[in-house]
Amino acid sequence: MKFILRDEARATERRTPVTPNDAKTLLEAGFEISVERSDKRIFPDTEYAAAGCALVNAGSWLTATDATILGLKELPEEPADLKVPFIHFAHIYKDQTGWEQEISRFRRGGGQLYDIEYLSKEEKRVAAFGYWAGWMGAALAAWRLLARWNGVVGPEGGVSSFESRAAVEDILRGLSADCIKPRRAVVIGAKGRSGTGASEALKLAGFEVTEWDMEETRDLDRAALMAHDLLVNCVLMTGPGLQLLSPDDISNPLNFIQMISDVSCDPFSDFNPLPIYDAPTGWDAPFISLGQNGIREEMELTAIDNLPSLLPREASEDFSSQMVKALLTYPDGEEWLAAKAIFDATVARVADV
Repeated sequence: MKFILRDEARATERRTPVTPNDAKTLLEAGFEISVERSDKRIFPDTEYAAAGCALVNAGSWLTATDATILGLKELPEEPADLKVPFIHFAHIYKDQTGWEQEISRFRRGGGQLYDIEYLSKEEKRVAAFGYWAGWMGAALAAWRLLARWNGVVGPEGGVSSFESRAAVEDILRGLSADCIKPRRAVVIGAKGRSGTGASEALKLAGFEVTEWDMEETRDLDRAALMAHDLLVNCVLMTGPGLQLLSPDDISNPLNFIQMISDVSCDPFSDFNPLPIYDAPTGWDAPFISLGQNGIREEMELTAIDNLPSLLPREASEDFSSQMVKALLTYPDGEEWLAAKAIFDATVARVADV
């Protein structure tokens, strides 16, 4: 079985699904691994070579005929037909914009998509970046809000990846020590991986954190929700049922929220619980203004769809330690069959359109 670890197309993506140490584990189990050279991946090419991987040029996956292509984020728009198996986060199974065109590439070429989000075993996901998405999403929002309150420059002008979590912790501790204002935050989906990470980052930044999950949002007390300064959404919706805020809530006199971090970041889905924005924010402009809240303070939102890449080393090490266990069972393990079933059902939907 051969994998090609591709160089990510997105310029800001420094993470990897498999670290050099875990690549070595796969090699020792009999897998063949080629690694595309990359000048942005957090682990240098030399570490993969030292582990025993073959180094190949970036873009080698485009002409591969006998390998499974392993990556993280979505593929570039070309080629039009995809002929081999791919493993990555595709973000197409909830009818996101362009999902039919993307799945059609596989249908035409005869390829296979194993979407990492849908690798599940005993009804649980086997690999996720959730903790670091929540941690970094909450940290970024807290950083901006504390900087606003302190009257200093924050991350509003743009961000880039950090070499370690410690660098972000230092920023938050410094701003927190300089801020005398009481601060309240609410984390939605607090019992999950993302919610756990978000709560820990906010407590580090000196926030009193309200932790809500399914029980607290089943009959949502919107006034209690809006009584917080900062809202972090970590709920990944797979169907209708939860709306946290609507556009009309922004100017509601009961709305005290000044900052929202939508860690789940799914604005193109019909199931988005925060239908108050229409596109993700980016590293160069992490925040957008939603207008004035009920107490005439600016209400901002950040929704970056690759948050863990801001902490690429920690995020990659954590994810790879989960992913390598699944890769050792490829392609016949329970998690792979689960992902294939979803892919096949989606292909059938496109064929019927």
